Amino acid sequence: MRKPSALMIGLTMSLMVPAISISAADPAKISEKDFGLLSADGMSAFEDIHMARLAIYDGNKEEAAKFVLDAKESLARAKTDGAGFLKAEAALHRPTDFAVKQNSQAEKGVEPVVWIPIDSRIDVGNSFEPTAENAAALVTAKKTLMRGEGPQALKLVKSAALDIDYTLAVAPLASSIKDVDLASQQIASGDYFGASQSLRHAEAAIRFDEVDDVANVKSGRANHDGK
Repeated sequence: MRKPSALMIGLTMSLMVPAISISAADPAKISEKDFGLLSADGMSAFEDIHMARLAIYDGNKEEAAKFVLDAKESLARAKTDGAGFLKAEAALHRPTDFAVKQNSQAEKGVEPVVWIPIDSRIDVGNSFEPTAENAAALVTAKKTLMRGEGPQALKLVKSAALDIDYTLAVAPLASSIKDVDLASQQIASGDYFGASQSLRHAEAAIRFDEVDDVANVKSGRANHDGK
């Protein structure tokens, strides 16, 4: 069994919901070096986590153990890959926040912890003008971002003055490591149901960080109109 790329089965299809601006962050906080920056090791770990759950479901115990081991090794490398950042869970969104169009702070952590970005996407904002030129610029920016060239993608967005929203899927590093370690122990003891639940817990901890209008287009237009 070969794992798919970029979390397409386990994360993107089930959790990457349409972007809704709940509480827009300051666009100035998105720098060229941070735009599109993902943890390759973190992404790989969560691909393995999902594939381990599928292997357990299919009764492929050896494959499940191998995927969990790979996830452990990837998460260990993610500690030092330079993509992690500190943020409180309360400043992030759960999938249900988008579904119900609200951002409840109930039961959300307020202490900053290290999060690793494991997937991202860009969407058009509500003031995006659907011209042929803008559509072409958007396609180019998305392709550039997918190649891992975040700084160049952000330059394209800014130069074309595109109203673009940027969403990151992030995972808490410490608790992810804890969940995968527990799953490894459970597999070793033959508790495959428990291992699947531990891996499910790791996936359920994924949150979303969204920045509205990364190129600050709306602000520029407002300033121009106000002159």
